[in-house]
Amino acid sequence: MALITLLTDFGEKDYYVGLFKGDLYTATPSAKIVDISHSIPPYDIVTGAFFLKNVYAHFPKGTIHIARVFEQCLGAQRLLAAKYQNYFFIAPDNGFLSLVFDEKPDLIVEVDMKQAKLNTLEDYYCRVVKEIVFNHNIGSIGLVASDYIEKISMNPAVNESNIIGYVVYVDNFGNAITNIHKNDLERFKGNKNMRIDFRKFDTLNRMVTNYNDVPPTYNLARFNSIGFLEICINGGNASELLGLPVGESVKIVFDNNF
Repeated sequence: MALITLLTDFGEKDYYVGLFKGDLYTATPSAKIVDISHSIPPYDIVTGAFFLKNVYAHFPKGTIHIARVFEQCLGAQRLLAAKYQNYFFIAPDNGFLSLVFDEKPDLIVEVDMKQAKLNTLEDYYCRVVKEIVFNHNIGSIGLVASDYIEKISMNPAVNESNIIGYVVYVDNFGNAITNIHKNDLERFKGNKNMRIDFRKFDTLNRMVTNYNDVPPTYNLARFNSIGFLEICINGGNASELLGLPVGESVKIVFDNNF
C-alpha cells in the first residue's frame, strides 16, 4: 500500500483539499493519504519547506511527499519530481525542494506538462503518483532537471563567538521557533557561557527543558521536539508579547565574561 503525504496552503474552509484527495484516491485507490498541514500561509514556501523538512524522515522509506505551495507572482511554475534518501517528492519549481534538501537529490526531473495534455495541475500530480506507485520510477515522466530554482539555505550563520538565526515559524501557542538547531549549539558552545539576544534589549541567559521549568508568564528558551530553539512564554504568546514575528533575528552569544 502506497503512503502519500499532503502539504498545501489551501486552508481548511474550502473544498480544494477534498478535491485533490479525491483525485489522488481515484488514481491510486489503495493508497493511504496523510495530511501534514493545509494551513501553510498562502504562497509561503519557506514555512511549507520548514514543515516538510522536519517531518518527511519520520515516515517510512518510499513515502511520496506532495507539496502544493506555489509562489506568488512567478507566473506559470514547472512541476518537479525528486527522489531523495529513498523518499519521493513532488513540488513546484519555485525553490521549495532546495529548502527541504540538505544536499543534491538522487534524481530530480521536470514533469512533462506538454505531451500529456491533462486538464488540471492536480492531474499532473496524480500522473506522477501513479508512476511512482506502480513503476517505482520518476525517470519516465520527464527529463532530468538541471536548472531548477534554488533558494538560499535556511541555516543560521554560525561561528565560534555567536550563532545568528531568525524566527522561521510561530506555532498555534505563539512560540517563536527559530532556525537554530541544538546541533549548532553543541558544535561551538563548549564550556563557554551563553546568552540569547532578541529584539534590542531582551536577553535570556539559560536554556530550560520544559515550559513549566519557569513560573507562569516568565520568558524561556528551549529546544523543541525536533531540536530547534524556540522563544516562549509559559502560558503566554511570545510572538505577540515579545515582538517576535517570522523573520525576526535571534542571536546566541558565547562569552566567558558574563
